[in-house]
Amino acid sequence: MPHKNQRGLSRRGLLIGGGAAVAAAGAAGFVMRKKLTNLIDRKTVLASFSATPPLVPHDAAKEKTTLYVGRDGGPAANVDTALTKLGGMSKVVGVDDVVIIKVSAQWWNQGMTNVAAVKRAIEHVLEIPGFKSEVIVFENTHFHVPDKKPDDPARGLTRAWSHPSDRNVDVPGWNKLADLIPHFAGLGAPVSFYGLVDGGGSALSGDPWFDPEHVHGVYGGDDRGPVAAGDARDGYHWDFDKLFRLRRSRVRHARTPLTWPRFTSPRTGAVIDLRDGVLRRAQGALAKDGRALKFINMTTANEHGSTGFTGACKSPMGIVDMSAGALGTHPRVQGYQSVHYFGRTGRPDGEKDPTWRMAGPLAYWNNEVRRADLYLTVAEWIAVTPTSGYDGSDDMRHHAACAFKAGHVVAGTDPVAIDAWCVKHVVGPNASKYKDMLALDNPGAKVSRFLRYFRQAAGWGTLDESLVTVA
Repeated sequence: MPHKNQRGLSRRGLLIGGGAAVAAAGAAGFVMRKKLTNLIDRKTVLASFSATPPLVPHDAAKEKTTLYVGRDGGPAANVDTALTKLGGMSKVVGVDDVVIIKVSAQWWNQGMTNVAAVKRAIEHVLEIPGFKSEVIVFENTHFHVPDKKPDDPARGLTRAWSHPSDRNVDVPGWNKLADLIPHFAGLGAPVSFYGLVDGGGSALSGDPWFDPEHVHGVYGGDDRGPVAAGDARDGYHWDFDKLFRLRRSRVRHARTPLTWPRFTSPRTGAVIDLRDGVLRRAQGALAKDGRALKFINMTTANEHGSTGFTGACKSPMGIVDMSAGALGTHPRVQGYQSVHYFGRTGRPDGEKDPTWRMAGPLAYWNNEVRRADLYLTVAEWIAVTPTSGYDGSDDMRHHAACAFKAGHVVAGTDPVAIDAWCVKHVVGPNASKYKDMLALDNPGAKVSRFLRYFRQAAGWGTLDESLVTVA
């Protein structure tokens, strides 16, 4: 007979215990189903996912474009030449327009936009007769300084902004991109600088990134997450209703959410939303400012292992939120690819993955968020792997063995045409060890696949050299 203080399981206790057991079994089942789906996903990758994209036929009546080239005069003079051929910066920018200039700053030396060229491009805007607006230079290096406040515009001015460079500066007495800041402040010019920071954390935050002490920033975002609907704060929008997706296997699609930033001018308080344009804050809400936003994209021209070439088409990688997908730690992005990982399959032979597929979400971003009003590809110093390779002491975008002086600036409005021209006439002629992936005339070359897929996904972009005029 049970002791009087011993009690059998009550009906309520039995139900609770049974419910917990069912929940635990359900959770275990979910984990097992997820593991099984992941396995099937890796084992059933479709051949179409890696297949060479078709070359979409051109419309000769609509797809003619002109490139404006400056060469061999030094970066500032090359900017002058290219813009003079274009007809001057006033062909792009009006006196009341708010101008945003995106630079490449995640890497330094040949990996960053030449500082002298950026300085000269800013001056061209300021020299427009009657110009009365402002210029904001920005970039997302995908690194940040944790000690700075979330609303500090300098929080993301990391990497090439603060790391000294031996190449691609070309302004006496300067050695980094951040030297632009006191220069224009000293002139009292309407120019400010903003470092974008991703909205979520990253599993790669501890990686040394050739800066083991993290002197020049920590990879990943600040875990504030995306900007909520109706929230007027700065940060990143994540739109899961606007996905770029492509069937990857029998069980899954590769999926990337659309992301774009909102940030505030440190000088005037004007709010820049890359999709919605120039806004202003009024009583805690955002309203249209009424001025036009002009977007100038100043990029590099370098060999790239994932896409063959990195230039105008790939440059929005420095605007999207890289924490919104693979290796991002925010719970909302689990199961999605960030733009950079769109072509990854998770298979052991990952080197065969169609990493050039990232052209798809990049093209989608151009159509859904904003296409640059002017591209300036600055190829003063470029990065190319030499035949003998290079030691692992530095990344190729920094390494002296990979630095080649090309001395070009190419301006235009068609990033596909600019990239194709730069591959064929600037980077390709210097290629050696990996020249095959830069063979633009080979449909199977990595760069060909990247540019073809960009054109296919965007619905525009000229790859027919007969439709391109070079001035």
